[in-house]
Amino acid sequence: MADREIRPEVQGVSIVALGKFNPAIFQPLWFSGNNLIRKEEADAAEIKIIHRDVTVFSAEWFSLQVTGDKYSVDTEDPTKFQPLRDLALGTFKILEHTPIHAFGFNRYQHIRMATEEEWHAFGDHFVPKESWRPILDKPGLRSLIVEGRRDGSTASQMQVRIEPSRKAQPGVSIHMNEHYDVPKELDPMGAIALFLEKLQSSWDDFISYWQHVSDHLLAVYKKEG
Repeated sequence: MADREIRPEVQGVSIVALGKFNPAIFQPLWFSGNNLIRKEEADAAEIKIIHRDVTVFSAEWFSLQVTGDKYSVDTEDPTKFQPLRDLALGTFKILEHTPIHAFGFNRYQHIRMATEEEWHAFGDHFVPKESWRPILDKPGLRSLIVEGRRDGSTASQMQVRIEPSRKAQPGVSIHMNEHYDVPKELDPMGAIALFLEKLQSSWDDFISYWQHVSDHLLAVYKKEG
């Protein structure tokens, strides 16, 4: 395969927390009223639902979904990765009594392959089909999850997941999750303090580490074939 630069067609990050939330609080006017986003952004937000059980809306550069047990904020604008971190920081500095028991950072990208042959070759590199041909007809990678730890991180675990992409076809999706479990002895304020501290101290390293992961996984396509 000829050497070529492979660029993601879609890339994004998300911040997730698990705990107990009041979804009805998390609406655009609350964010603008607390100077977390501009009023113009709040006014232009696309609201899908605001209810006591779930809130879902999209603003100019991020989307948010909150249920009774999960908070998730996401952006697919690479220039807004740091503002997304700051949005989560500001949110939970205000909601400092919110009970959470786990949180995590996610980074993902969708890469379109030049040909179906290249697409298959990527999957074959990580899950060789020959191992499966004796027991399956037309075997192919559907989802591969590898778990471990990142040097220098206190996260409970790191997962890297590879799947066929639904957004770039033929293409692959690479997703990385860094998960933190909150120690049971921490009270709600202590748990939020840990969350905020990791957002401040680990976010940049997590984003930088992603580049190392991506470059490594795509290296097989950066050589003569």
